[in-house]
Amino acid sequence: MAVIEEPRLKSDLKAGKLSGVYFLWGEEDYLVGMYAKRITDAAVPAESQDMNFVKYSDPPSADELSDAVDSLPFFSERKCILIEDLDPDALDAAENKAYLAIIENIPDTTVLIISQVHLAIDPKKPKAKMKKLMEACAKAGCSCEMKFMSAAQVSAMAEKRAARSGCALSREDGAYLAELCGRSLTAVSNEVDKLCAYKNGSPITRGDIDALCPKPADASIYALADELIAGRTEKAFSVLDDLFVRREEPIIILAALSGYFTDLYRAKIGAAARKSYTDAAAAFKFPPNRSFVMKRAYGAAQRLSERFLEDCLEILFRANVSLNSSSADKRTLIEEALTEISVLPR
Repeated sequence: MAVIEEPRLKSDLKAGKLSGVYFLWGEEDYLVGMYAKRITDAAVPAESQDMNFVKYSDPPSADELSDAVDSLPFFSERKCILIEDLDPDALDAAENKAYLAIIENIPDTTVLIISQVHLAIDPKKPKAKMKKLMEACAKAGCSCEMKFMSAAQVSAMAEKRAARSGCALSREDGAYLAELCGRSLTAVSNEVDKLCAYKNGSPITRGDIDALCPKPADASIYALADELIAGRTEKAFSVLDDLFVRREEPIIILAALSGYFTDLYRAKIGAAARKSYTDAAAAFKFPPNRSFVMKRAYGAAQRLSERFLEDCLEILFRANVSLNSSSADKRTLIEEALTEISVLPR
C-alpha cells in the first residue's frame, strides 16, 4: 500500500478495508492508541478476541512472532497481533532481518499492527533501522503518521467529551484548554474528565480551567510576557513567582521569553512585508502543525512597535549573557530584565 494520513485510514476502516500490516506512529499518541484499537476491532470481532488477538507490550523474539503470525485463527476470518513500541535498534542484525522478512510475508489470515505509542521518531530523518522498518510496513500494508490536530479540532473533541459527561464547555474555553495542553488529546481528555468530575453536571468555566488544570511552563511564560506587554507588571511578576515556586530553571524561563519575543518580532516584520502568517511561518521554517504559533504572534504584535520589540530582544540578550557568565543571582537578573521591558514605550 503506502504512507497514508489519518483521514485516509479513518475512511478505509469505515469502508471495511483492511491491510495486512499497519505501522502507527507520530506525536499524537492518543490517536496512535485509538487507531490500534479500531484496527483490532475491525480485524477481529470482540467475542473472538480472547482467542484471536495477541498484544505484545514488549516486542517478542522473531521466532515467537513468526509462530504467532503463521498460526491460523480460531473460528474467525482473521487473527490480529499488536506490538507496542518496537525499536529495531534494540534488535541485533539477525533479529532485525528476521522481523523484516516476517513483515514482508504476512499471511492473509493475519493483521499485524506495530503501534509506536511512546517511541519518538524523527519524521524528517528517522534512524536507519527504523526507516527500513517503516518502509517494509508501508510496502506490505500502510504506515500512518498521527500528527497533532488543530486547536479547533481538539476544542471540538473537548466539547463533545464534556457533553457526554453532562457538562457544557464553550468553544472558546475548549480552545484555551487545548492550548494549555499543547493540543495533546491525551492531556485534554484527562483534564476534561477531571473538570467534569469536579463540576458534576454544571458548565465548565475559564476560572475552573485556570484553577484545576496545571499550566505547562511555556504557557505560564507566555502569560508572563502577555501581562508584561499589557503593562500589568504586578501580574507579570506574580506569574514569575509561581514559576520559581515550581522550580522552573531560570535559563528555561529566559529562553522561552526570548523565543516568544522573537516570534513577535518575526510577526511584526512579516506583517510589514504584507505577508500572511502562513507565509511567515513557512519562511521561518515552522513545522506545518505549528503555524498557529505565528498566527497568535501576528495578533499580539499588531499593537506593538518594531522599536519596542527590538529593545526587548536586546534586553533579553543581555540578560542571557549575564545569566551564563555572571555570578549574580539568576532570579534577580530576570527580574531586572522584566523591569526594563516594563518601562519601554510600546
